[in-house]
Amino acid sequence: MPHHKFQSASIKPRYSKGHISVLGINSVYPRPPWVAAWWSIAFPGFGHMFLGKHLHGFVLIIWELVVNNKSNLNMGIALSFQGRFEEAKAQLNQNWLLLYVAVFAYSIWDSYRCAVENNKSHTLSEIEDAPVAPSDVSFFDVVILDKKHPWAGLVWSALSPGLGQLYSGSTVVGTFILAWWIFVCYKAMAVRAWLYSFLGDFESMISLVDWQWFLFLPSMYVFALYQAFASVNENNILFDIEQIRYLRMRAENLGQLNAMDNNLVKILATFEHSPYVEMAIHDMEKLGIPSERIIALPLENLEPQTHVIDSIHRVDGRSILDGAMVGGTVFMVLGTIYGFIWHWGPVIWGLIGLFIGFLIGLAIELAVNKKKLKFTSSRKSEVVIQLTCPETMKDQLIAVLKKRSAGGFVVMPHTH
Repeated sequence: MPHHKFQSASIKPRYSKGHISVLGINSVYPRPPWVAAWWSIAFPGFGHMFLGKHLHGFVLIIWELVVNNKSNLNMGIALSFQGRFEEAKAQLNQNWLLLYVAVFAYSIWDSYRCAVENNKSHTLSEIEDAPVAPSDVSFFDVVILDKKHPWAGLVWSALSPGLGQLYSGSTVVGTFILAWWIFVCYKAMAVRAWLYSFLGDFESMISLVDWQWFLFLPSMYVFALYQAFASVNENNILFDIEQIRYLRMRAENLGQLNAMDNNLVKILATFEHSPYVEMAIHDMEKLGIPSERIIALPLENLEPQTHVIDSIHRVDGRSILDGAMVGGTVFMVLGTIYGFIWHWGPVIWGLIGLFIGFLIGLAIELAVNKKKLKFTSSRKSEVVIQLTCPETMKDQLIAVLKKRSAGGFVVMPHTH
């Protein structure tokens, strides 16, 4: 959150915090470089998608699908993990494999580098206090920066990768993820594999599945879950940053009352960051309260606390699920590989691997993190509004506060 005074409105910031358009919502949000590098290892292009470099990510993802398939790399990896090394060598196309190595290494290196540069750019945009337009209306779409539930995004992506991204407001990203998920599932015969697995017909399922294409699915699935969750969190933070800037500029531009009339009362009210804050201010002004008598100021968090579960009410800017999702990806891939030779097959063992890996990764995160952790987040008051109004209007203003979901209010007593 910005801690600096706002620059003049006539000075255009050189660094942007984010952008909202018909294509979706994107931001220069500080992200851990190691997480970006990890997703590039899991699937080239994912690290760049995680950073918001979507075009770069699209190119690398398409490259991965083409070159990996031409080299039969997934088949080679699966057979190697099963100890069938001679068969793995026979499967690999060395001409395509040599093309794969350089771009794979570049993807990891560049995603790490871009994460470092993005973090620097975010810091500079905070110093300049760059504005963000909270909405964009075009012929094709209405895009509004609003508060959403990160776990809703994760659940929608669990049902079908891409839906969580559409929920978060990333139209192009969601469409791309949904399209290539359908394509890869079709090539891998994954839908029928799921059906046979849950019917218990494991022999038919294993004979049906295309190993080469099926091994793309674990990384794709877990990334879709994680990216949807992270995207909603980041958009919620971007909303808070934008509203904080608006409220501070508003307070700075208002004149201060020099005296307190005996017929006036002061009311203090608290709100969470949401559109209701600005709607409440507008309602009060419509009732005839002068703008300079409505002071809205955001609160600073003195001791931000890391939470295992972020929510719409509180986002700490760091997901404790980073390690959990890394563990889930690794063990889901391993479960899928060994599932081809184990009785329950790659689908069931892949899901078991996802669950076990998630728990192991989460346990490591909790052990490594030195801060005191709270399991889930709770509601907090983030904005204080001070009203000065005639005593006869007190009840009307209290009704507005209740209507616009204020967290609480107090009528200040007269002092002499």
